[in-house]
Amino acid sequence: IGSGKGKTAGRGVKGQKSRSGVAIKGFEGGQMPIHRRLPKRGFSKPNRLQFAELSLNKLVAAIAAKRIDVSGQLGEEQLVAAGLVRRRLDGVRVIGTA
Repeated sequence: IGSGKGKTAGRGVKGQKSRSGVAIKGFEGGQMPIHRRLPKRGFSKPNRLQFAELSLNKLVAAIAAKRIDVSGQLGEEQLVAAGLVRRRLDGVRVIGTA
């Protein structure tokens, strides 16, 4: 075969690199792979509190549209009933500036 790449096509004989297919993910030729060189940082807190988020603009708009009665205390039940908060979590966090 005239190209000079006959039989084994320049891959040598036997072994992992002579086989067809993709190179091994994360293998860097014996050098320490980047996923082992970089430090592992942080974690996810398993018992973290989850808050329902409510923007101040939506709250003001609901009060203006008389969907919420503000004569008494404003609670989570009222926000869920008004459709401002989807469900009760560990509390409601009002986001925005006054």
